[in-house]
Amino acid sequence: PCDEVIEFAFEAALARRARLRVVHAWRPPSALGLGPGEVALVDDPFRADEWQGFVSAVLQVWRDKYPDVEVWQTVVREKATTALVRAASGAGLLVVGRRIADRPTLARTGPVTHAVIHHVACPVAVVPHR
Repeated sequence: PCDEVIEFAFEAALARRARLRVVHAWRPPSALGLGPGEVALVDDPFRADEWQGFVSAVLQVWRDKYPDVEVWQTVVREKATTALVRAASGAGLLVVGRRIADRPTLARTGPVTHAVIHHVACPVAVVPHR
């Protein structure tokens, strides 16, 4: 949960009197990155439900703070870039985050933010966060 990104999205939806669609994409861990006895985590049938519950819990505070914003939440098992490009189809604005590095260097975007900036038709708001 990135409060700065979520708050920006809710404020933008409120200002536009628009519906807010929150997308969380997840992928199971690679079997190559797991240790002994963890292989069952690769295809855990309850993982999507866990993510759905997590997203609901994070958003509840914001739903209470912004009761006039209609929120749809989507949890999908796919690459974040794919999910966001699909979700942005027909959107008025896509809000994504960009982590602020601990060491000040040049401002950089991660691979997901970089990809959506180049592949969506709507405006993209990139919100820095810790």
